[in-house]
Amino acid sequence: LSRLNNYENIEWMGQGTVARERSLTFVWLKQVTSKTMEKPKDYSQETMEKIAQKYTEQAQLINASRTNNIADQTVIYVLSESFADPSRITSVNLTTDPIPVIRSVKDSTTSGLMKSDAYGGGTANMEFETLTGLPMYNLSSSVSTLYTDVVPKMKYIPSISDFYAPDDRYVIHLGDALTYSRNDVYRKLGFDTFIAAKNGTEDTTHLEQYGVYPSDASTYQTVLDNIDTNKNQFFSVITYQNHSPWNLDEESDVGGSGDGFSPNENYYMNNYAKLLYQTDLATQEWLQELSQMDKKITVVFYGDHLPGFYPQSAFADNPAGQYQTDYFIWSNYPTEVLSYPLVNSSDFPAELLAVTNSKVSPYYALLTDVLNNASVDKDQLTDEQKEMANDLKLVEYDLVSGKGYLKKHDNFFKVSY
Repeated sequence: LSRLNNYENIEWMGQGTVARERSLTFVWLKQVTSKTMEKPKDYSQETMEKIAQKYTEQAQLINASRTNNIADQTVIYVLSESFADPSRITSVNLTTDPIPVIRSVKDSTTSGLMKSDAYGGGTANMEFETLTGLPMYNLSSSVSTLYTDVVPKMKYIPSISDFYAPDDRYVIHLGDALTYSRNDVYRKLGFDTFIAAKNGTEDTTHLEQYGVYPSDASTYQTVLDNIDTNKNQFFSVITYQNHSPWNLDEESDVGGSGDGFSPNENYYMNNYAKLLYQTDLATQEWLQELSQMDKKITVVFYGDHLPGFYPQSAFADNPAGQYQTDYFIWSNYPTEVLSYPLVNSSDFPAELLAVTNSKVSPYYALLTDVLNNASVDKDQLTDEQKEMANDLKLVEYDLVSGKGYLKKHDNFFKVSY
């Protein structure tokens, strides 16, 4: 069984598949024996009471200068599969810029780079972090897939989607809803609607392929089909077009290659540039559609990780670039452009609320402090910043492995208007 477990990672297929392939006992034993998170030495009910009070006061300070409520508009999270600007890799040679539109959008919005937790994979982990604000870097190194290793143990999961009623929460992924146990996870997060190619609550009517998988245009059209301008909605959207393998038989002026790349790596690089170009075109048309709607809409767009075909030599001059993708936060109405050039995936909830000038709960006040003072863009932290980072670690432990003291504080996860 150990040899089988180490042979291939099938966690992404969901708990049902893992149980069938490796036995239900294996799933149970892994959940019982795996340590999700180390207990902070200062964790106690008294400590959590102090944190609750501290960030209740901080929320009041932040909210004094904020005028909006995020629940008064529609929010769309777009996890763009394997999206990362290849021009940042110095050994890559592109025939033309494959993402001119998205580059232009980034230039005019709050945007930058997102630190990914993995290279070439780990989609669901970034997905979880962007929704909950809980960073993977606080968890045990034994955790590989948050949706299967962590979520089943959690009694309460905070999510930016909690601002919306369950029947106004939508998941759109034109793949199998069972992948990464997403159907169970989103049910636990209170999403009533999961539109997928199969095993969702609804089957999609758009499955036009580009390359191997359904196109980004199909995903965007599915979003447009379900937007109701008379409602405030939340969409968690996961695209599929640019997932491996990057097979595409198409002649085009768009393409690329890499210095020192193998023939197979160059084949993927050339096709990947073409796929990105179609993402760029589809995103342009989609944002134009959203801009014309008589409804406030904000889009949080981000790549989950780099495509996995690059050789390690491509990152020799910039090792950090292996884990940096692109993001932007766009609205169809004027918002202030803020400076967050490098963020963690878990920073998005606080950043979304900041960009839209929306009020925060004590929990999001903590995430705002971490975003501004103790996130991945800081090389060395002051004692005050270390305290903020430790406060988040304590809150995360309380939710993931602790006694759940904060959930008993009804107002910690709620905005006091």
